[in-house]
Amino acid sequence: MHATDGTICNVCMNSIGESVLVDISIIVCTYNRAHSLANTLSSLAEAIRKVPYIEVEVVLVNNNSTDDTQNAIESWAAQMEFHVQLIQERQPGLSNARNAGVAASMGELLVFTDDDCTLNDDFLSRMLAHYEKDIEPTIRGGRVELGDPSDQPFSILLRDHIVRMTDLTSPGGFIIGANMTMKRDVLSILGPFDIRFGAGAVFMAGEDTDFIYRAHRAGLPVEYVPDMIVKHFHGRKDRSTINSLNYGYTIAEGALYAKHIRDGKLLKHFYWNCRTWLRTLGTKENVYDINIGATYTTLIWNNLKGMLMFCVNTIGPAKR
Repeated sequence: MHATDGTICNVCMNSIGESVLVDISIIVCTYNRAHSLANTLSSLAEAIRKVPYIEVEVVLVNNNSTDDTQNAIESWAAQMEFHVQLIQERQPGLSNARNAGVAASMGELLVFTDDDCTLNDDFLSRMLAHYEKDIEPTIRGGRVELGDPSDQPFSILLRDHIVRMTDLTSPGGFIIGANMTMKRDVLSILGPFDIRFGAGAVFMAGEDTDFIYRAHRAGLPVEYVPDMIVKHFHGRKDRSTINSLNYGYTIAEGALYAKHIRDGKLLKHFYWNCRTWLRTLGTKENVYDINIGATYTTLIWNNLKGMLMFCVNTIGPAKR
């Protein structure tokens, strides 16, 4: 099926060798989530059916799962009326999986979401309306809401207005990898995700922050819009699990400071945090995230540990 608005689709081949015209590729990387993946896949199908005038493919990347994930995605793919690619990526790490998904995909627009998230059924139609106005390659992310109200309020993004990124010093959390879209040209300009960052990698987070930072530094627009909505069912019910996740975030943040130390701009954010840490040391104001009780003292020490780990780590080549 070809888009009715005159969009020129890329072409790939389905499993029986027939041509498939593709406007949008939705890339989902998954690891050992067979028990909860059904909700994600069901939401993708509903969103795709809301845009019958656009050809959409789903690229599912199984990142070396050891549970029943492969059977689950094969069973789902066999029932779908749209094109689905199933990719096996044996190298662990979210960035490895995303890079494999990008390499297999054929869409002009790329959508990244996670295997514990669901898309609103109007996600794709709203996304298309935004990209129709662009005159240059753009990265665009949207609202990430808590899917289960009993989960801790973490890894969500709830701005209610459109914002374009203007500050290089603090790209973290501007948009979230669970709701990140872009023109394919963006990856042609920036190259792949850095395989040292992301879940399952040496640094357990930060692959999206690194990518956004590189994009803005290259002069590409990065925009947040509130009407592209994803719900995040991360399943973390108590503060201890959030503290563990936050530890990985702050270590990765330090590693990013070290990676981009030459341009100096990202380090300004670390400098300002250091100043706040010294000013609030020993006071109640030392807390920077009241939801999890995280302190500037912990933040700074974890950042420093991440910087040191990056400097001594030799796993994997640098990616931009």
